[in-house]
Amino acid sequence: MSELGNYLRNARNEKGLSQANVYTQIGITNSRLCKAENGADNILSAIELKKLAVLYGIPTVPLFIMAGFLEVSDLEEYRSGFKNISMLDSEEKNHIQSQIDFIIKIKKKG
Repeated sequence: MSELGNYLRNARNEKGLSQANVYTQIGITNSRLCKAENGADNILSAIELKKLAVLYGIPTVPLFIMAGFLEVSDLEEYRSGFKNISMLDSEEKNHIQSQIDFIIKIKKKG
């Protein structure tokens, strides 16, 4: 069984929903949901995963990463708040971080 499948099954069970309930609420058939929960790859679309996330009250990004729609590295620029940070190598990022740390240290003193 896949990490995504386990995660989806656990989230559904925690909400007390049956596969039939999921079908009624968002239209993913019992058989497709069962296949996804049992580890079938690429059975659900990104839109369907988003609907499940909303229904289950869970974050979308981890689902997209587990499903292979996103890589953690795809999020680096958005997490950092800096544009084009993915173009920098580790040494350049460390240099910038040391400058940020220095500025914060000075702010704390003042």
